[in-house]
Amino acid sequence: MALSYSLNFKKFNLQGRLVLEKEGEVVFNRNHFRLKGKGANDHGEVIHFTDIKEIRIEKDLMIFVTFSKDKWILSKFGTSFEQFLEDFYKLKNEFFVDNLFMKMGMLAGEFDCHAEMINQFGKVINKGVSSIQFYEQSIVIIPKLADAFVIYLNFLKHHEFNEESYELKLENDAGVKVIISKLGSHFEEAESIMDMNLEKMYQKILSNLNLVFNGFPIQTLLKLAYMIRNGRCVSLQSLKKLDPSLAQKILEVSFEGNNELEQKIQFLRSMDDENELYLGMTFENNGSAYDVNIKAWYLCALPNLNTIVIGKSNNPDENKSFFFRIVMEQGDPKEKLPGKVLEVNQCMVLFDYDLSPIHKDKNELRKSKYRVALLRLAFLRLFRRSFLGYTDATNMETFKNKADRFFTQAKVLHKPVLRHRQIFKSTLK
Repeated sequence: MALSYSLNFKKFNLQGRLVLEKEGEVVFNRNHFRLKGKGANDHGEVIHFTDIKEIRIEKDLMIFVTFSKDKWILSKFGTSFEQFLEDFYKLKNEFFVDNLFMKMGMLAGEFDCHAEMINQFGKVINKGVSSIQFYEQSIVIIPKLADAFVIYLNFLKHHEFNEESYELKLENDAGVKVIISKLGSHFEEAESIMDMNLEKMYQKILSNLNLVFNGFPIQTLLKLAYMIRNGRCVSLQSLKKLDPSLAQKILEVSFEGNNELEQKIQFLRSMDDENELYLGMTFENNGSAYDVNIKAWYLCALPNLNTIVIGKSNNPDENKSFFFRIVMEQGDPKEKLPGKVLEVNQCMVLFDYDLSPIHKDKNELRKSKYRVALLRLAFLRLFRRSFLGYTDATNMETFKNKADRFFTQAKVLHKPVLRHRQIFKSTLK
């Protein structure tokens, strides 16, 4: 039987004019809900969870705005408003957790808790009563009356279990902090699961590094494992500081059998004295712990040209080089580069080194597993906006000509691009 609630609903258009007002019901489905009036012939209007841009709760009202700029007001739930909100967020969060790449690996444990977030600007956001799910490579927090969010172990900067206050403190590479409290009698179990997941992740990475870079000190490889984790790119400069001979070996492995790409990289780096080359790799075990397949990729940063270039490196058949702006409208590319590198790392790790979601037309991806991510992941939307184009030229002169064209595009925008605060600014008053 479908989950439904009786209510009144109003719809306003972009100009704020009332275009619809009915008494009826809301009927929930797995990825949407239907607002329909009374009567068998009223089929109602379907609102997909992906359509909702912003929500506000006022006493016994739910007010939300869609990406198409329609404003809806739901009211007169009677005594069932709180239960409606719980079911609404439960279904909405289940949908997004399943479709926004939050579940990384197998579920290891789930506990009730209280969650509080401090965003990168220092604003404290109380998420209230929640559940926390520990997966092998991610931690998903699902508030009872707010949107779910995730901390990936690959991008976990710091964590601490405070045994005096019985709190778990998390901080990711983007500067977002999360405080988990009220774990109750499950505090020690949660700590054990967290430690186990981190240990498994680093042990697997370390084992593969030891196979590929056999002969280097285990302590050096352990530091390398923390730097690259599950496929993040690391600057060549940082690798040289760790161990110059290991950095040279990583270079050889990254471009093995792809001399043509090495020449392209040399050309790109010659265009900017302040260039930085980043290298990333991940490993696949082909049915055996001792049979390792390496996926290597590169990021060449050219801040003076406001450009980064990325691509796969150790497969001669993968000869596409993708060009992106660092800064869209204003700002210093050198200052913005760390944020851009984080965006690229998130895309590469979350999407398993599939480059299609960062450059293909959204119509091509409409029926793919990236459909919801294209709509809802802010870092992916912003990164796609900075895409200049790609070249798969094998001839060096052709490659240079196309690269020069992208460098020119990166300097001057041919049309205005909305900044982050304009894209996601509040529309509910």
